[in-house]
Amino acid sequence: MTGYREVAARIRADVEAGIWPVGRPIPGIDRLRERYGVARQTANRAVQHLVTEGLLYSEGRRGTFIRPSAPAPIVARDRHVYRDELGYFFDRGAQDWRGVDSPTQEVGVPSSGVAELLGVATGDHVMIRDRAVGPPDATHPLQLTTSYLPMSLVGNLPVLGAAQTGPGGIYDRIEEHFDAPIEWDETVSSRPANDHEQQQLRIGAGVAVLVVTRVSRVGDQVVEVNCTRMPADQFAVSYQVMRDGTARWPRRAERSE
Repeated sequence: MTGYREVAARIRADVEAGIWPVGRPIPGIDRLRERYGVARQTANRAVQHLVTEGLLYSEGRRGTFIRPSAPAPIVARDRHVYRDELGYFFDRGAQDWRGVDSPTQEVGVPSSGVAELLGVATGDHVMIRDRAVGPPDATHPLQLTTSYLPMSLVGNLPVLGAAQTGPGGIYDRIEEHFDAPIEWDETVSSRPANDHEQQQLRIGAGVAVLVVTRVSRVGDQVVEVNCTRMPADQFAVSYQVMRDGTARWPRRAERSE
């Protein structure tokens, strides 16, 4: 009796052989059942296994598609902030990236973790700005970005809740408001992608997302928390390793007792 893992291996071999084109749905379960001579349940379980593995991704009624092969990391985040004529950016390799879908703004309740970073009480409402971005020719986003802003700041600076925030975006408006520079701290982590991220980024449940959580401060005041999510197999974090004073060179000669 043919098991679903064997069927999954045969589907994987057909994908790698180019039997089905990337960007178009693979055959439905009934056709796969006939092709591999197995029960419908076995064919369905094999497909779900490959979705979880990340080889395939589902778009609901549209069908199940082959995920394009992941290239070498396309963006290497480092420890610098940059600026061009459009404002600040944090990924040199993504400097020309733009919004893939229309950004959204809404008042909502953040997670308790974000609320703690933002310095608001759990359950308090904040301004939430969502944006999906990718390369100029992208058909779907490669990064999902969510900004959380305290309502006390939005009350003093209503433009932060507007669809269009002007040249330089919210960071320029905040620095103009305080007449002081923003400073940033970032934490990089990873976790399984949720359903929304799987759909938007076109990844399977088995592909983790890299999560960059950025806390923006002016002086001691936290003015924004930003959470950027991206497929972990397409991004990397790069930084220069600096020597602490305890690791200085040349080393001091050890004194003999």
